[in-house]
Amino acid sequence: MTGCCTVLGAFLFEYDTPRIVLIRSRKVGLMNRTVQLLILAYVIGWVFVWEKGYQETDSVVSSVTVKAKGVTMTNTSKLGFRIWDVADYVIPAQEENSVFIMTNMVITMNQTQGLCPEIPGKTTVCETDANCTAGSAGTHSSGVATGRCVSFNGTLKTCEVAAWCPVEDDTEVPKPAFLKAAENFTLLVKNNIWYPKFNFSKRNILPNITTAYLKTCIYDAKTDPFCPIFRLGKIVESAGHSFQDIAIEGGIMGIQIKWNCNLDRAASFCLPRYSFRRLDTRDLAHNVSPGYNFRFAKYYSDLNGAEHRTLIKAYGIRFDIIVFGKVAWPPAPLVQSPVVFFCWSGQRPTLYPHHNFFFFSYRSQAGKFDIIPTMINIGSGLALLGVATVLCDVIVLYCMKKRYYYREKKYKYVEDYEQGLGNQMDQ
Repeated sequence: MTGCCTVLGAFLFEYDTPRIVLIRSRKVGLMNRTVQLLILAYVIGWVFVWEKGYQETDSVVSSVTVKAKGVTMTNTSKLGFRIWDVADYVIPAQEENSVFIMTNMVITMNQTQGLCPEIPGKTTVCETDANCTAGSAGTHSSGVATGRCVSFNGTLKTCEVAAWCPVEDDTEVPKPAFLKAAENFTLLVKNNIWYPKFNFSKRNILPNITTAYLKTCIYDAKTDPFCPIFRLGKIVESAGHSFQDIAIEGGIMGIQIKWNCNLDRAASFCLPRYSFRRLDTRDLAHNVSPGYNFRFAKYYSDLNGAEHRTLIKAYGIRFDIIVFGKVAWPPAPLVQSPVVFFCWSGQRPTLYPHHNFFFFSYRSQAGKFDIIPTMINIGSGLALLGVATVLCDVIVLYCMKKRYYYREKKYKYVEDYEQGLGNQMDQ
């Protein structure tokens, strides 16, 4: 209890003030200057030069539009001779924010609702009606079982289902891809950015790009780094993959547009940089349910009014356009910026409807000189210089051989003046 009172009394009734002690030591002096030099290098080199801590930042308002182009032809026993254009291979999806290019498909034509044998499988092959459960509909079933065992072909029987008949058989995906020529299709990506705080706007189609150039250029990182037209095969190749391989079962590719805009410089230095990567990482050692696909159907009626449909299981590549930039110092939370959508979609009465949909992710900032963040970072840098003094004090007072000698010089205990005067008078 006495010890606690002593500590409390010292806390309440004692006051300490810094005391300047000049220590003539090469080791300590060199260490102090080294730490200060490192702190200055950090403040000047990292905070101000690299992270541009003297700038005010603003988040981007951005919009992206994408247009696919390309024509090819196929000649198969099921479809015959057919020309494929944009309205045929740009397939609709139930989500927004992406561009899907169909490269392969499994097509089941002239389906009608009725009764037909199920596709052979572990649970559908049967010998008698007793092997089939009426009313069952498994997750992978094509319809609802009737409870009958019927002939699938001359040698095999399967359970009968009430479904869209004939049922789809997707056990074999076409190889090579049905639309392998999609490798030469192109995407025109138009990106507009705007920084409202600085009233600065720009787009990835630069002022020096002419209509004639835009009709002939194809993006190349070395020869045409600012051409906004991308060949699909080149996109996949730049991400380190083979287009013909990914076209068979589909996948997801990212087109990244990076804006690093220093608005203290001329606007002509604010340029887009493009990069590409595959977003659905494929693990060859665990290749379960690979790629990207979905189903859609085209419905029609015959002369008698009976409903029919053509079912397509579409495999293809979804392209995600991601716009981002460098974050300035001091660190600010990255917030998804407002999005202005300029979307174009169309549909025409052909076998395959046409929709375009786009994906946007915005994490871009621009910076411009401002006195407030400059002074804040200068003050923070000066405060960091105190770290050198604290570090040297710890080493001198607790680690060096002459630490007790230095402590005597560093700390001086002074009694209260009035109390000390009273003691002298009593003596």
